[in-house]
Amino acid sequence: MNPHSPFVVRLGLGVAVLCAYSVAQAPTLEKKIVEYGWDVPTAEYVRGHIREMEQRPFDGVIFRLEGKANVLEPAAFEESAYAKDFDNLANISWEKFADNFLMMWAASEQDWFDDAQWAAITHNTSLIAKAARTGKCVGICFDPEPYGKNPWTYRETAHKDTKPFAEYNAKVRERGVAFIRAIEQEFPHPKILSFYQLALFAPLCGPMSDDERAAKLESHDYALYPAFLMGMLEAASPETVFIDGNESAYYYHDALPYFEAYHLITQRALNMVGPALRAKYRAQVQVGQALYVDQYFGLRAQKVLGNYMTPAEQPKWFEHNVYWAMQTSDRYVWCYSERMNWWTDKDVPQGALDALRSG
Repeated sequence: MNPHSPFVVRLGLGVAVLCAYSVAQAPTLEKKIVEYGWDVPTAEYVRGHIREMEQRPFDGVIFRLEGKANVLEPAAFEESAYAKDFDNLANISWEKFADNFLMMWAASEQDWFDDAQWAAITHNTSLIAKAARTGKCVGICFDPEPYGKNPWTYRETAHKDTKPFAEYNAKVRERGVAFIRAIEQEFPHPKILSFYQLALFAPLCGPMSDDERAAKLESHDYALYPAFLMGMLEAASPETVFIDGNESAYYYHDALPYFEAYHLITQRALNMVGPALRAKYRAQVQVGQALYVDQYFGLRAQKVLGNYMTPAEQPKWFEHNVYWAMQTSDRYVWCYSERMNWWTDKDVPQGALDALRSG
């Protein structure tokens, strides 16, 4: 066929127009970076400084209340103690920051088998969920790391001598059901960002018998956490989204571990999910990624790779990790720091802002 014939020319033009139209109409993958760290602001601070905060290259912030937020505490919070928080939450004028999460923490002395304690816990959970809705957040950030008493360790539980691990798992799963229902009662269809979910259990995500997995899990510091996650997933409405924040990404050096983590969370972790929940897990659990500014710029107490880079190399490494974290998340990346403050511009490393934007 003559490549210059009118038919071929018209065909080529048609394909070009179609391709241009397809590119123009293709939906974009919206990736979002939210900030969290030792500089975590209160609702009052956000209310008073939101315009300056929104000048930073983030899409949202994980922030906290001045009232208690260790929701697994076995004593009921007094709602009257949160009057100031609720007033501030209701009066935050979000503009650029459209993806904001309110903090919950998990340290607790509670007894998984104590119904009276769990009535208090579900009350506490509902109260913080109500606060998140009042603040027009997209969801809750639930940090499972226990800064205090660890509720997830089976070997330290109150009844380990009389109640086997399987019985504890069943009860903890029941409490996970109650937990997500308490959230959804006040905040329908939330996004639940946890800094880590099943990605924490990578060695247990391979194919093995249920008995072998349970035997290995029983001695884990977070032995009871998977049952709690499965309870939440089981009872959640179809619109609720769970985000595995993959905190391990703090320490990634190159692109490959990000892709391996994506596969771990979406595929290998299914080995820890019962067959009845696998479709729901696939539909409602998203992959998040984490950034650790102190690691890239050598700000930590111990020597890390960032300490051996030049001031010119450090922001390039940060940019590299920003790019690959966003590339391999379903939507959210959370940016963590300790020895700096994004909001007051205290000790922000040179080049960090530009690296974040370009990444």
